[in-house]
Amino acid sequence: MQTKGIKPMIAAVPRKGIDAVGLEKSEPRRWYIAIVNNKSEKLCRERLEQRIINQPVDGKDYEVYVASQKEWTVTASGKRTLKERIVLRALVFICCTDSLRRQEIAHLPYIKRFMVNIAGERSGSVRPVAYIPDYQMADLRRMLNDADEPVTIDPQPVRLGTRVRINGGKLRGMEGYVLETPDGSTDFVIRIDLLGCAKIRINSDLLDLI
Repeated sequence: MQTKGIKPMIAAVPRKGIDAVGLEKSEPRRWYIAIVNNKSEKLCRERLEQRIINQPVDGKDYEVYVASQKEWTVTASGKRTLKERIVLRALVFICCTDSLRRQEIAHLPYIKRFMVNIAGERSGSVRPVAYIPDYQMADLRRMLNDADEPVTIDPQPVRLGTRVRINGGKLRGMEGYVLETPDGSTDFVIRIDLLGCAKIRINSDLLDLI
């Protein structure tokens, strides 16, 4: 069999960090939970966003989110003003790679530390850094942005009821759990790993069983 001019086949074993088609794999981004000083959440958000203000919108190193809800309040003079109420105090969510978190963000003077997962498996004496799944962050952000009722966070374990879907209003299509309260009213609840549950008061007619 003639083999002249034919190069030997080399086993296609991808190098570390390179996928099967030769493209460099990108490090995943996750929603990490930075702990900051109380009442500094909005200031920390502004400082973090200022660091990447000149980066292109679709190419920023990270995304920052403070769990808050805009509410109308009435001043002593009777004037209505729109205020931003912090729902999760002393916390700032940062979506970034773990490398960026460790090498840059964790060393910023206004970041105290990152939350760890106390239930996670230790690596030596160190607990893994906590992060929130993307779908839970999306649900939390939608609830805080679109809900007409005040959103509250319950950090205590809650015995969740039946799984339901909202059938109308701004939160239509959102899925979560129903919670019957002692006073006979109904709450719609979504889970947030490590932080508890976010809930709103809702009319039971707006809920369909899944």
